Amino acid sequence: MRNPNRRVDLLRRMTRLREVEQRAAALRVAEAAGLHGQLIHLHQRSGEIAAAYASHEHTHNAGDLAGRLRFLAGLQAILHETEGDRRKAERSSEEALSELKLAERRRDVVGERLVAERQAAEKQLRARDVAGPSPILARKLKG
Repeated sequence: MRNPNRRVDLLRRMTRLREVEQRAAALRVAEAAGLHGQLIHLHQRSGEIAAAYASHEHTHNAGDLAGRLRFLAGLQAILHETEGDRRKAERSSEEALSELKLAERRRDVVGERLVAERQAAEKQLRARDVAGPSPILARKLKG
């Protein structure tokens, strides 16, 4: 006969492991979402700066114009790179969110198994108490 308490203890440990896994996944989601938000802000701010420098009103000679155009080209490169990083961060955030959902589901499944196993162990204990002492135990006690 298998030991129901051992099985319950094993499921308790597995539940704790699943909770740790779920917390780690939640932390990854938060980090990925934070990075994604920062990249969105950086992209917007770079676009605002580029828009502000786009007009050539304050250029008085060719040197000023060339410097301004180099600056704008650098800003455009930053915008392009930031957009690529933002897309990567968005994908990473989505992957982390799917990992979190999977971890939550695993935790729920183990939790449900733990509840079922506890109930089965309690039922088995009650059935043993109702049946009285086992014949083997009675023989050992008798003689």
